[in-house]
Amino acid sequence: MIKERAISERFSKTEKDKNGDPLLKAYMVSLYYRDQGVKKHYTKDFPVERYLNKTSAFKDAVAHRNQMEPVLARKSLIMPGEKEMYTVGDLFDMTPDYFPRTKGTCKKNNKIYDKYIKPLADRNIEDIELVDVQETLKSCASQCVQQQVRNVKTDWHRIFQVAIIKKLPVTDWTQVIDTPISNKVTQRSVSEQNITEEDFQKFCEFMSNYGGYLPWDDEKIYNRDILLLLLKFMRITGMRPQEAKAIRRNDIEFKKLQYTDPETKKTIDVEMAKVAVVRSIGSSLTETLTEKQTKTQQSKRVLPLFYEGVDILKEALAYSNYDLLFSDFNGEPFHTDYVSDYLYRVSKACGIKVYAGLMRKSFSADNYSHGTNPAAIKKMMGHKNENMSVNWYATASDIEILQAMMNRKYKE
Repeated sequence: MIKERAISERFSKTEKDKNGDPLLKAYMVSLYYRDQGVKKHYTKDFPVERYLNKTSAFKDAVAHRNQMEPVLARKSLIMPGEKEMYTVGDLFDMTPDYFPRTKGTCKKNNKIYDKYIKPLADRNIEDIELVDVQETLKSCASQCVQQQVRNVKTDWHRIFQVAIIKKLPVTDWTQVIDTPISNKVTQRSVSEQNITEEDFQKFCEFMSNYGGYLPWDDEKIYNRDILLLLLKFMRITGMRPQEAKAIRRNDIEFKKLQYTDPETKKTIDVEMAKVAVVRSIGSSLTETLTEKQTKTQQSKRVLPLFYEGVDILKEALAYSNYDLLFSDFNGEPFHTDYVSDYLYRVSKACGIKVYAGLMRKSFSADNYSHGTNPAAIKKMMGHKNENMSVNWYATASDIEILQAMMNRKYKE
């Protein structure tokens, strides 16, 4: 039984856990407060099934309680007939309650807020004018790329939305303001958007022997080898790292498929592995390793693998000790920082730069360079439209541009 202020457990009336006790369904935050002098009851559930484990759900419930208590305390101080006042800072602090975000996204938004909006934090939201918002956007545009300017505008938009939900007499200035254009440009290195098969194989060979671990360094060897299999798997599937890390054994189905060679007309049996992408490992407000839904509805997909893809999957299934296929030595999902740091160290020692996101970029670039229908690339990658798959991921190399220009047919 938990002992935590204003948090209770909710159990199923019919379902039992493995010990035969009522199944824990959710943790519930329960707070009483006064609104305009009237006593009210605030509740919010944190269903266990949405989290990797019940500890993650409990921690999110505690964090939410700590966040809401000062907000409700301010409301309780307002007596009947008094006008409820909110500052820019008050409303920004409330945005996660109305627009749930991951821990990583909250960190990014807080950084943007601190730099450009926080100087106005003590201002009453009703006193904020168009020029105030415009000045923060101009300040950002003079220093940052266009995406950062849009992020500042989004933070303002959410602040105004919360104010409108609170029925405050404000105007959402982000709806009428022109976003200033930034002259700052981020140059993406073309060489870092793809990796040749030759370089990838060299990297894999180097990583398979990296560390000089002794035979009894079981954990280090296991983590290195399963990470290498994860890399190979992402390169062959184009999955997001957080999707690949969430693959479980029952997401994979092997079957035989009859294939007729268009040249020889012979029909042969080809082994296929169907991989269902239905979840991802990400972060909540407090947890960095939480099992959750895929990034978008389009991200839910089934990928058919053949030949090398089947071999990689079988190797991973044979090597992994857990249901979560690409988990670490202890059966836990790999932390993003751990993977990034490990690959950085291997890359530095090897001389070939490889990072987790590169596998997805190279998947799109390779498919596009081989003439794959952009609509098919979009579906395989789980994007909403082809523009994202092609324009952002499928970067053309200098060699491809030279070949295209040399092979161009001119009228005689």
